Amino acid sequence: MKMTALIFLILILGFVGLVSWMSYPWSLGYSKKPVEVKVVEPKVEIETLEEAPSVIKVLTWNLGFLYGKGSEGPGYLPRTKEFYEERLQGLVTQIREWGPDIIAFQEIDFDSSRSGGIDQAEYVAIHAGYPYIAEGVSWDAHYIPFPYWPLSRNFGHMKSGGAVLSRFPIKSQALELLAKPAANPWWYNLFYLHRYFQKVTIDINGKDFSLVNLHLEAFDKIDRAEQTKLLSKKISAEGIDFVTGDFNMVPDVAAKKRNFPESEDDYDSDQSYGVMMKAGMEEVIPEEIYGKDETLFFTFPSWRPNRRLDYIFFKKGLKMMRAEVLPSALSDHLPLRASFQLSGPKFNPYQQ
Repeated sequence: MKMTALIFLILILGFVGLVSWMSYPWSLGYSKKPVEVKVVEPKVEIETLEEAPSVIKVLTWNLGFLYGKGSEGPGYLPRTKEFYEERLQGLVTQIREWGPDIIAFQEIDFDSSRSGGIDQAEYVAIHAGYPYIAEGVSWDAHYIPFPYWPLSRNFGHMKSGGAVLSRFPIKSQALELLAKPAANPWWYNLFYLHRYFQKVTIDINGKDFSLVNLHLEAFDKIDRAEQTKLLSKKISAEGIDFVTGDFNMVPDVAAKKRNFPESEDDYDSDQSYGVMMKAGMEEVIPEEIYGKDETLFFTFPSWRPNRRLDYIFFKKGLKMMRAEVLPSALSDHLPLRASFQLSGPKFNPYQQ
């Protein structure tokens, strides 16, 4: 009997130890460490910047780690490292064609087994001509057991999050990891990613501009509303210039908020958008423009867009020239690009 109890105890302790190791560092509480800005030497000729550029282009894009179509959930099948290298080459080609000055990526891998252990942010920076990189790790675990079975399909080692790439010097960055949904089982949250605010300060023409890159909660609208309230306080307290990212919310004027094809997503009674519209910032696609033909601004899913989840907000007083959703099949989201005029007369880009 004693031997049986001992074996049982050993098995329990072994299981606890295994789970702790797999989910580390999240399982033991993640202590914030200073996050340094990387400076790299691009392998391509960097587009010559004006000494004092009058216009800057900002692009936001949830990459879905470049897996493509749905960035698969339960239907995930592992891909080779060569697959991701090819996707990265395609991404570099598109980025160079679109020419953004600042890029805010979400769901980008820094060193994950599922994407061949490639630092995707650094790869794009080096091959597309962006000397400055800020990486914000929001998902870090020794082993993610998803999809659950068979084991050969598990994500494995995970290091992922948000990244800001810039042609202008990034002077600093700060990462704020948000609480995981309390509605999730505790064991699920051990392996669940953090949502986050990644704030960077960028020197443009000798003037500091602050940008928050974020990824908000997708599956719990109460939690998401609380995150936008926290963000609104941050905007008020810190005077943010740009807020970009995957908000996982739809505009209040959206014609459809539930019953999407192959989706259980429900945005009815979601307060997130309303909170953001009261945060004292402007949005690059105003409601009156969005309402005329919302299909022009859908960002998800990329293969058959039916809603808008991705946004760029900017500080009142800045001059927005043009905003557009760009075509791509590299992710389950489409990228959003906006141009801002730093000097010269203000004009309405929609008066045409």
